[in-house]
Amino acid sequence: MVSFLHTADLHLGMRLTRFDPKTAQKIREARFQALDNLLRQVGELRVEFVLIAGDLFDDDAVDLKTAQRAFDILDAATVAVYVLPGNHDPLLPGSVWDRPPWNQAGRSIHVLRSAEPVEVKAGVWLYPCPLQRKTSLSDPTAWIAAAPATTGAVRIGVAHGSLKIRDDLPDDDHLIARDAAAALQLDYLALGHWHRRLDFKGSDGIGRTAYAGVHEPMCFQGNTARRTGWVPYGNTRNADREEFLDSGVGEALHVTIPVPGQPPHIQPVQVGQLFWNEERAEVASADDLKRLTTEVATRATPERRLLRLKLTGILTADTLVLVDHLREIVEGRYFLGELDTSDLHLQPTDEALRAAACSGVLRRVLERLQADRGNGTPEAQSVAERALMVLYRITQETPS
Repeated sequence: MVSFLHTADLHLGMRLTRFDPKTAQKIREARFQALDNLLRQVGELRVEFVLIAGDLFDDDAVDLKTAQRAFDILDAATVAVYVLPGNHDPLLPGSVWDRPPWNQAGRSIHVLRSAEPVEVKAGVWLYPCPLQRKTSLSDPTAWIAAAPATTGAVRIGVAHGSLKIRDDLPDDDHLIARDAAAALQLDYLALGHWHRRLDFKGSDGIGRTAYAGVHEPMCFQGNTARRTGWVPYGNTRNADREEFLDSGVGEALHVTIPVPGQPPHIQPVQVGQLFWNEERAEVASADDLKRLTTEVATRATPERRLLRLKLTGILTADTLVLVDHLREIVEGRYFLGELDTSDLHLQPTDEALRAAACSGVLRRVLERLQADRGNGTPEAQSVAERALMVLYRITQETPS
């Protein structure tokens, strides 16, 4: 049996332009803390080696301080660490891999510089597919088909690129054949490049191909990475692709392969340091606001959370005072807290309602709702009150 950790897309030294410098530095530091968390799993899970399937660094010209720190952390690992150059940090002349300390032999670090088999232990072979440019029309795994046979051995591919599972992927995005693992007789294909953990089954129905996702979140879930100022390398066309929107959870994959030919067991392991949350909440009363404030105030580990909270709704003037308490919690307790109240409105007077409705159909609807609010059952009055608030919001949000 062989047991190892698969990770990718650590993007150490990542560029962040839409945070203040102090916050950006703390986010970059969290990526190193998550790397420490990952390496602690080596002993707990008793793995035999670690695979980094590309993009250890955010750029092939990363600064010396970041390069040295990453080298020192990884070289102190108690097992071998195999590092594959990816599209952000390819094997370009003069790149980080050609400069100290990465151009020197390490104790635990092994940079996978060549497309040739590497025996990691008796009966276990790696088939690395290092990238030598940021974009390419070639399948980086293609060379494995001509590699010498290794009968009776565990065969593990490690590559960085886009698995060709649909037709709209860029042609120069290092496209990898969908059925590469089965076609190349690999027991496991460890992939990097996409930031969301994904598993794929081959034509034989067995899942032997996986993206590890990111070890540390990089953006707010469901939103483009550009909200942080970071974009995938080369152009903005990739920034909105779902594959580059992580799940908000930092993970690695613990992979075990019992014997050659048997399906691998793939288990995600949480190693992330920060949690990124972008949320929207509608409030219509003091009770709504108090419940939301209590929920936000009692979340676990706020010091490790980035929270962007947008409030919508209509409140009375006295209730709006409670918003200040919520703001104190969001901005004071969280790693990064932002409260957006631009879509929160003050409950209007009857005069303001009439002015907003102007004339015509809206005015007639308004008059009917005001009549219902003053008469009928309590249920009908409540419905009319809510409808009046919706009507007012529509008039406020519709461009004149």
